Amino acid sequence: MRKAVIADGVVINVIEVDPDQIPDWAQGFPEAGDAGPGWTWDGESFAPPPEPDPAERLTAERAAMVCSRLQGRLVLGEATCAALDAMAADPSTPWAMRQTIAHAIEWRRTSQAMTELGYLLGYSDAQMDELFRLAMTVQV
Repeated sequence: MRKAVIADGVVINVIEVDPDQIPDWAQGFPEAGDAGPGWTWDGESFAPPPEPDPAERLTAERAAMVCSRLQGRLVLGEATCAALDAMAADPSTPWAMRQTIAHAIEWRRTSQAMTELGYLLGYSDAQMDELFRLAMTVQV
C-alpha cells in the first residue's frame, strides 16, 4: 500500500507500507493511489501538479543541454566545422570567441558564446536546440 506524506496540502513523499502492519506514525497518512510528490491534497482527494509552462520547460531543458566539443562538431559536420575553424583562425574574431571555438572542453546551450556562434552560423534558436539534443546522444 502506498501512503502519502503531506505538508501544507502538498505530497512531499510517498512510502510503501505493508497494509497489515502500518507503522503508528503512518496511520493518518492518506492512501496515495497514483499520487506522487508535488500533487496537492485537499483533505479528500489528490490533484496532479499543473503542467509546466512551455517556456519554463524549454528554459529548464536548455539549462541541462551540455555536450563535448567533439560531440558538437560531429553533429555539425565537416562544412560547418570548416566555417568554425575559419572563424577561430581569423584575427578579426574576438580572442575569447577564438579560444572558445578552438579549446572549449564542453559546450553549454545557455552560454552566450553558443548563442553568438549559432547566430553567426545562421542557426535559429530551435535549430540550436535540436543540434544540442542530437549532440548529447552521440557516444564518443
